[in-house]
Amino acid sequence: MLVNRTPSPRELLTQTVQTLEQVGQAVLATLVHIEGNAPYPVGTQMLIRPDGHFYGQLTGGCAERAIADQALLVLHSGQNQVHRYGLDSPFFDIQLPCGSGIDVYFDCQLALDELRMDLASLERRLPVTRSIERITKHYLPTPRVMLFGQGPIMLGLTRLALASGFDVICCAQNDATQNLLGEHDIIVESFGRAADLLSNIDPFTAVVSLFHEHDLEVPILAQTVHSKAFYLGALGSRRTHRERLAKLTAHGIDESLSAKINGPVGLAIGATTPEQIAVSILAEVIAQMNAASKE
Repeated sequence: MLVNRTPSPRELLTQTVQTLEQVGQAVLATLVHIEGNAPYPVGTQMLIRPDGHFYGQLTGGCAERAIADQALLVLHSGQNQVHRYGLDSPFFDIQLPCGSGIDVYFDCQLALDELRMDLASLERRLPVTRSIERITKHYLPTPRVMLFGQGPIMLGLTRLALASGFDVICCAQNDATQNLLGEHDIIVESFGRAADLLSNIDPFTAVVSLFHEHDLEVPILAQTVHSKAFYLGALGSRRTHRERLAKLTAHGIDESLSAKINGPVGLAIGATTPEQIAVSILAEVIAQMNAASKE
């Protein structure tokens, strides 16, 4: 049994539901087998509309148009089908990288009510499991980063996280930071809302403390170490981190819990600017997220 997750499942299901509501038909093409190497993992999906337009990719550009065209034939037949592309495929004119082959399952018998329920679950940040042809598929909620603090690193990290497919919630320490963030498609909360935000942390959430006044972060970190967050990081030097851990110990936090905190936050890439520090932080978040998904 294969277990997988789809990039941007909420967006894919949203597009699928909207298409079915608008025109009554659509095809979901699912990558169900790979022989050799492929740019996307088993379980990746692509939506094809009846007009031939499609959302998502399965091969990185090599066969999307052919897959979309095949989806229209499947839609016309009314029967779900599996087709091979690349190695050992009857479509000899379609070549995939490294001589690989893939099997794609075309589903034209989509149940709108089921898809609506799946989408509603994802919007409540609950995972969804479905059997699709020969695989078991997990749709996971969109990964999220919660940022607490202030300054240009928060702004840079917000921009990078959005571009990388994360939802972002910022708990800004001051009005100046709130104003900087206001132009982005994110949730911006005041510092007084920190406790409420921390109560909604789920296993698909990363938390990053970006305070300069480090005493402010102690209550936040003390609560977050008990949460299900897949990542927890805090800004500051090695000396600052030692002092942080001592304060948490004085706050009654066991060392086994405070060890969850990545500090100094970010991968060691020699970052020297707020933008570079933001890159190092997001890279560490993604590394831990991907490692957790393989466990």
